Amino acid sequence: MVSRTPNKSQTIVDCIICLGFAVCLFANGALFALINRESNLNTTTNIEKIESIAFQPLIDKWASEVGGEKSIVIYDLDLNKTVGSVNAEKPYNIASLYKLFVVYEGYRKVERGEWSEDKLRCLDLAIRESNSPCADSLNTQMGPKTLQNIVENELGFKNTHVASIVSNANDITGLMKLYYEHPNFSDATVEKIKDSMLNQPITTDDWRKGLPSGFSSRVKVYNKVGWAWGGRTWDIYHDTAILEFPEIDRHFIVTVLTKKIDNKRIAELGTRIEKFVLGE
Repeated sequence: MVSRTPNKSQTIVDCIICLGFAVCLFANGALFALINRESNLNTTTNIEKIESIAFQPLIDKWASEVGGEKSIVIYDLDLNKTVGSVNAEKPYNIASLYKLFVVYEGYRKVERGEWSEDKLRCLDLAIRESNSPCADSLNTQMGPKTLQNIVENELGFKNTHVASIVSNANDITGLMKLYYEHPNFSDATVEKIKDSMLNQPITTDDWRKGLPSGFSSRVKVYNKVGWAWGGRTWDIYHDTAILEFPEIDRHFIVTVLTKKIDNKRIAELGTRIEKFVLGE
């Protein structure tokens, strides 16, 4: 066997190639870090440009005036934080608001191909016409225990019990946030849901005589109600809504759960919120 001494010029060339490769790796890494840093800075800057609105004094004043029992949460979707609340953890019989949990999982099943599109009409009516029996039927098909497991362990709403229709303002607001961010839905599904929440016909009942009726046409109000009439007054009147203010590109969720409070007082809260947000 003949021993070979490495060629000196070849060794130099190899070193230069390795050095160049290392420089490229460093440069690419530095560039990626710079781009990522700029992206994070832009996101932070955009959030910092949005002025937080102090809703707490407004809702405290309203709550002190209306009597009855009430829970309120106002969530700023642009800043990703709660910006006002009263009794947010208080449990209520949520009446037809429970249908929001059924419908959310129902649309997920359609998106995953577990349910056929013939379920879409019933999913629509469960929100558009609050007295529709569709949600009850869909809940039975899912299995109440199965849905409870999904709501509690997949979606993370620990204070919601679908079978006994009990929840609180924080959980309802969290669910509406999922509807707004729609991580599980296609754009086509989102448009269907938005239409169900925005365009609810006045039949024997008016499903928009709470929060939505307090806002002008300058605000889009995507809502769902749940109520029980006690003969003289509302035993229960709940309303939850996604608010869009197109003029100023701002977005909020408002959830109001009440006992023994007139729907006109809830509409009045909507009016106060609009004037406050628009600085009027």
